[in-house]
Amino acid sequence: MSRSRRRSRSALAIAVLGTLAVTAACSSSAAEKSGSGDPAAAGTVAKQAVALGTGADSQGPDPAVPGAKSGGTVTVLEQSDFSHLDPARVWSSANQTADLLLTRQLTSYQQVGDTTKLVGDLATDTGTSSDGKTWTYHLKDGLKYEDGSTITAQDVKYGIERTFQKELSGGPQYLQMWLTGKTDYSSTYSGPWGGQDLPQIETPDAKTIVFHLASVHADFPFALAMQAYSPLPKDKDTKSALDQHPFSSGPYKVDSHDVDKGMVLSRNPYWDPKTDPVRHAYPDGWTFEFGAQAVDINQRLIAANGADKDAMTFKVTIGSDLAAQVNSSPDLKARLVNEVTPFSEFYNINTRRVTDPKVRQALLEAFPRAQTRQLLGGPVYGDFTDTILSPVTDGYQNYDLYNVPDTGDPEKAKALLATTSNPHPTIVYAYQDDTAWQQGAVAIQQALQKAGFNVVTKAISAKNYLDQTQKVDNQYDLYWGGWGPDWPSASSVIPPLFDGRQITDGGGDNSLLNDPAVNSEIDRIEAMTDLKAQDTAWAALDKKIMQEVPIIPWVDPRQVSLYGPGLGGVHTGFIGTCYPLDVYVK
Repeated sequence: MSRSRRRSRSALAIAVLGTLAVTAACSSSAAEKSGSGDPAAAGTVAKQAVALGTGADSQGPDPAVPGAKSGGTVTVLEQSDFSHLDPARVWSSANQTADLLLTRQLTSYQQVGDTTKLVGDLATDTGTSSDGKTWTYHLKDGLKYEDGSTITAQDVKYGIERTFQKELSGGPQYLQMWLTGKTDYSSTYSGPWGGQDLPQIETPDAKTIVFHLASVHADFPFALAMQAYSPLPKDKDTKSALDQHPFSSGPYKVDSHDVDKGMVLSRNPYWDPKTDPVRHAYPDGWTFEFGAQAVDINQRLIAANGADKDAMTFKVTIGSDLAAQVNSSPDLKARLVNEVTPFSEFYNINTRRVTDPKVRQALLEAFPRAQTRQLLGGPVYGDFTDTILSPVTDGYQNYDLYNVPDTGDPEKAKALLATTSNPHPTIVYAYQDDTAWQQGAVAIQQALQKAGFNVVTKAISAKNYLDQTQKVDNQYDLYWGGWGPDWPSASSVIPPLFDGRQITDGGGDNSLLNDPAVNSEIDRIEAMTDLKAQDTAWAALDKKIMQEVPIIPWVDPRQVSLYGPGLGGVHTGFIGTCYPLDVYVK
């Protein structure tokens, strides 16, 4: 899952955190590396696997949230509008969160307390397959769109076919590659708008859909849970207009959308909770307001006047400007979401420009992880990590390959550079041009210079940052990146980040690593039919890739957000933002 550029956070005292909602306490060593001697305060999340649910688990309704009630309207305050709502174009965490209210998929995640299961959503179960290549699904009875028409297998097929259209860029590419067996999948199938059919998906009747993959993918049921693979009737495809006003298969529908200003959702009267094991629809409606600054949104949530009593945000976080106020108020602490997200943030090293692994290792050893984190919020920004995979990924193994202090070790880096052909290499560091990241650039430049690097800094506007750093021919050596698993398997992390055959402008492999041995091992692991064995193999490949140092691991970030006192059921979800499907108005 592509992680949108995080807005900078200023420092916030760790005392604000209070008691954290964590899956399990971390080890003392992890707590010490996080900058706190208190494991609970460090907030490192222990591994918890996401199990495949049964057919019984896939029946609706979703188990009730204790104390929840129906009615009322929730106000959502965001800095900017959602860039995409058309499911085919949805991949960022913010867009996916909005589409949770508007779409359904063949499978999805049921969150009950601390337990998360993958269950059948539109489908009666998570699918059946005898060989890991051919997967069969059957739709439930009673599935309806916002106009009362029936959701069919043909609609599911058409929704997936739309993801092949080059005009609908921005979404995930897993199913497209898996169905065609090609990274350049459009050469095999270019989408349905010209009347073309995708033969790899069969619909023998209105309630049965069969997928024929080009190779084995044991985690195929997890990929189907992505919002991009939502159903759509062919006659409701409004093409580009669907991006602002999607046709709902979920519990809510769009009543109005004034782009960049606001959006109003009301109930889909034909959504039947008896068919849905993953969604609640407690509020009568949702009102979105776009365009305010983060500080203004947080001030409104603190004051909680009028409709703001029942307000929340999906992704706006608190900053140091409000730390003292939050810290001194038991009321504000009580309505603070503070949880580790599924994401990891790191610094890409352009392996096409920095070709010597020793130089890349020296960058890692000299890098000031603690200083840069402090400038963006300190421990509340996130927990330090030394791995590619995050703790929420099945098979995750914690390790520290280089044992470098979080403050960096310029002397160790300098000694390593002395063994290379150029002990004073020039490094071009690109950063987002705002205050906190400007300060971070100074800290990084000074730390790397102590190790012997010549550092050239390049500021890029916030609007263009990702576009510039995700170009294959970019002229930078070091730049921030972020990623989260699209499902709890490393197959949604390591291939998009490090499979050199997937390198493309706007893609995930922004370190531009293209190692034939890594590519071959990815193929071997993806062909496994045993998910547990696959998890073990991915963890081993994590370590192998880090021996080449294509990235500098940095933090597993946290979501720290306020919500109004009139709301209940607010928490972080599997997408890593404040989760809307359990929210209710008290």
